[in-house]
Amino acid sequence: MQIEKESLSEFYSGTVTVGTSPVQIQAASLPLRKGVLLRVSATPAGLVSIGVNAAKASAGFIVKYGETSPLLYVDDLNKLWLVSTLMDTVVTWIAF
Repeated sequence: MQIEKESLSEFYSGTVTVGTSPVQIQAASLPLRKGVLLRVSATPAGLVSIGVNAAKASAGFIVKYGETSPLLYVDDLNKLWLVSTLMDTVVTWIAF
């Protein structure tokens, strides 16, 4: 079996401040080839839930403060919505 390295010509990164109401990571469309990784700030110590729309964000995949999500395979960054248990939780992301 031959395993080849894959190199992406570009990636995107940014931050979003999340509160107790669902917010999109980014409102504008940003097509992706692979997906996105999210890292929740250590302070404030909130939990962030990730969903594919505003209604599903509060019951989505949980990322604990100070932790990084697994790779979320998504074809457009604007499909992801976030909500936190606390106000002013900063989430950084890298997408490719």
